[in-house]
Amino acid sequence: MLTLPKLTLITFLFCSFQLQAQEHAINNATAVSITEPASRYLKLKKNPPNEIQIPATFSIQIDQDFLFRFPLTKNEDRNYTQGTAFVVSHPGLRKTWMFLPFKKVEDLTGWEPYGSSIALGGTAFTPRIIDSSAPIIGDRPFAFLLYVSTSSTLKNQKKTKKGKLIEVYNSFTINYGIFGTNIGYRFQSFAHKNIVQGRPTDPKGWNNQISKGGAPALLFDYNRFQPLLTSPKAKGGIDDRSVFDLGWNLGASVGYYDRAYTGLYARLGHLRNRNQARWNGGFSSLASGSYEMAAPEKKKTRFKDVFEGFLYGRANGTLMFRNAMLVGQGFKHSDYTLKPEWTHVGLYEFEWGFVLAFEYFKKGKTGPKTWAFQGRSIYRSPEFNSKLFPERWHYFGSVGLMFPL
Repeated sequence: MLTLPKLTLITFLFCSFQLQAQEHAINNATAVSITEPASRYLKLKKNPPNEIQIPATFSIQIDQDFLFRFPLTKNEDRNYTQGTAFVVSHPGLRKTWMFLPFKKVEDLTGWEPYGSSIALGGTAFTPRIIDSSAPIIGDRPFAFLLYVSTSSTLKNQKKTKKGKLIEVYNSFTINYGIFGTNIGYRFQSFAHKNIVQGRPTDPKGWNNQISKGGAPALLFDYNRFQPLLTSPKAKGGIDDRSVFDLGWNLGASVGYYDRAYTGLYARLGHLRNRNQARWNGGFSSLASGSYEMAAPEKKKTRFKDVFEGFLYGRANGTLMFRNAMLVGQGFKHSDYTLKPEWTHVGLYEFEWGFVLAFEYFKKGKTGPKTWAFQGRSIYRSPEFNSKLFPERWHYFGSVGLMFPL
C-alpha cells in the first residue's frame, strides 16, 4: 500500500538534490544560460532583437554507491551512500531577489552574465554498520544535509602573454541547508525495503547523526573554469567541432566545507567547442544550459549536426581544512563526531564517464532544445584514518538526465 511516508520518500528521490556527491557534485552545480546580441551569430534582414534568451531547462541526477559497477566488489553501502537532485536553470533567475548577491558581484566586476540555476538537494553519508544503535567509534558519523542552492556564472576575457584573448567562467554558489532531519533515516529505510533489498531496513544509527534535531548550514563557493586547448584548433565559429579538449578549474568554499580545490577535465569524442564550459559545470554538469544561436537554414538535419557524444575524465585535488559532516558543527552538539586529528587534509578524486546529448531547433525559434544523458563512476581517496579501521576509498556511480522545459 502506498502510504504517505512512502509517497513522500518517492517524491524526495526524484525531487531532491545531491549537489555534489559530498562536496563537488552538489556544491558547484551551475546552470548555464546566456544572453548574447543576436547579430553576433546571424545576419538578419530585419533589426535583430536586443538579446536572445536561452530556454529553461530541468535536470535530475541520482548518485548511489549501488550504481558503482566497475568493479562490482567495491559496491558497499558506506560513506557517500545516496544523493538525488533536481535543478532548474533559467536566464530570468538572475533578476529575482534570491540572486541579488550575484547581481552585486556582476555590477562590481562588469563580467558578463552566463548562467543561473536554483536547486533542491539532499545528500547522505553513513558508516559501514548502519543497524547499530550505538555509534561505530572510529568510523564516520551519520550525516544528512537538505538544502536549496543558488548558483550564477559570469564570463570574462583574459589576455595571455601572447596577447590572445581567452574566456574564463566564474561560478558563485550559495547553499542554504539544514542538518539533522529525519529524512536520511526514512529514505534509507524505504530504499532498503523496496529498492536495494538485502541491506538493513532499520538503520538505527541515524539517532547519532550530525546535529540531530536540526541545525542551519551555509556554504559559499567560488569556482573558476578556464579552457586550455582544443584539437583541432577552434576557428571561432559558434558551431565549431573538435575531437579533444582540455580545461582546468580552481576554487574554494567556506561553510560546512572549508576547502580549496583544483582539477583537470578532458573530453574525447564528437564535441561542440562551445559546450566545453557547459559540460564541465564545476563538478556537476547536467544543470547546464547552452549558448543561444539561430537555427541553421538547412533543408535537411543530419544526425551529426544535432548529436554530441563523448567520454570524459577528471582528476581533482582538494585541501579539506574542515568538514562538518565528519567533525560536526561548532555551534550545535552532536552525540558522535570524528576527532579533527583523524581527518585528512589532502584528498584526491578520479572520475570518468560519458555524455550523450542532442540539440535540435523548433521552427521559427532561436536557441537549441537539449536532451542529455550522463553516466559516471567516481573514485575518492579516504577522508579520515582513525587507526581503528582500515582506510577505505569512496566508490559510487551516478546517472543524470537533462531536458528542456
